[in-house]
Amino acid sequence: MIETRTLNPHLRGTVLAVLAAFLTGCSSSGCTSQHEYPPEMPFEPRADRLVLRVPTLEPTAPGSPEKWDEELAGLDALGGKTLLPEAIPVEARASLDAFLANTFGTPGEPKIAGDADVNAAAGRLGLSENQLKLGSKLYAGKCVQCHGIAGDGRGPTGQWINPHPRDFRRGAFKFVNTSDGAKPRRSDLLRTIANGLKGTAMPGFAMLPEPERDALAVYATYLSIRGEVEYRTLAALAAELEGEEGTNGDLEAFASAKLKAILKDWERAAAALDLPADPMPDDEATKQSAGYLDSVRRGYELFAAPGSASCIACHKDFGREATFRFDAWGTIVRPADLTSTTLKASQSPDAVFARVRHGIAPSSMPAHPSLSDGQVWDLVHFVRAVPYPRELPADVRRAIYPE
Repeated sequence: MIETRTLNPHLRGTVLAVLAAFLTGCSSSGCTSQHEYPPEMPFEPRADRLVLRVPTLEPTAPGSPEKWDEELAGLDALGGKTLLPEAIPVEARASLDAFLANTFGTPGEPKIAGDADVNAAAGRLGLSENQLKLGSKLYAGKCVQCHGIAGDGRGPTGQWINPHPRDFRRGAFKFVNTSDGAKPRRSDLLRTIANGLKGTAMPGFAMLPEPERDALAVYATYLSIRGEVEYRTLAALAAELEGEEGTNGDLEAFASAKLKAILKDWERAAAALDLPADPMPDDEATKQSAGYLDSVRRGYELFAAPGSASCIACHKDFGREATFRFDAWGTIVRPADLTSTTLKASQSPDAVFARVRHGIAPSSMPAHPSLSDGQVWDLVHFVRAVPYPRELPADVRRAIYPE
């Protein structure tokens, strides 16, 4: 038996997640067992701390998974701003909880119900009650142990995993093929579900039937919409405590308006165009060609160009000396080490193109809308070649891997 208490915290998180996945029948092998929430079981009111603003200073060390709540509580002293929901007046919180229950149902009986505009938008997004019901069962069996019942990243193993499982309730996602920190497309969620995230405890579920993966993506979308309505309304109630504008005295109207706005955000993401295809084949012969090596060299020059907006300003020494920072959830992250062969989302050309073009808004990685597609592809070819010295032009290789 594995003695998890003796493991490094980062490794311990992965081991616990794998053990939980095995014990609940949710491995990536696509087992058919399903779990189901009791239909009368409600979503619990949010009790964990809201991160309203993250500090601008750079952390000096990575976070400790077992000190998650303690570190979030310390953000205020560093210039951030947080709120415990218990500070919200009881009457206002009861009104919000009633709105959430009427609009979104329960974990076992999920729905999105509202006026004609809400119902129509939910229909266009494929958030039908049948799909939500199937997604609920699959999520309960395969995802809840890490992501939690409410999609808060606080399942039984979530406290011990680094990086923490995604908290969908903020409405923010890292690995999307949409611009300006927009919501993910369904295909973005499906890609993460199928492939997992390398270097994290998020497994891939490629062997699940496609309809089941789609139902999981639908349910994750639902949890995000519900959680963001709750988060935005609690934030508005917090503003009222400080004498600022909030719900304007009509909580239900405020929450309903937020729901409609969030649904529109998801619809805009669904309509986003595909990214351009790599003009060069992704094969070994091409990577040794003069044209590809020239593209890698141009990418290196763009990456290493001086200035505060250059790639190397954040990915110092090509990521080997990158500094820590706070992400949108108040947890500590760092720019990727590009000399490593592990990029979380994928090292495929289209995935790297999306990261360069659109950035990773929740982690403050900037987008690069002013670069031409050709310049972005040069950066893509360079980033993909960095971990493999033999794929770099000799002069670039010496700059990155000096002898």
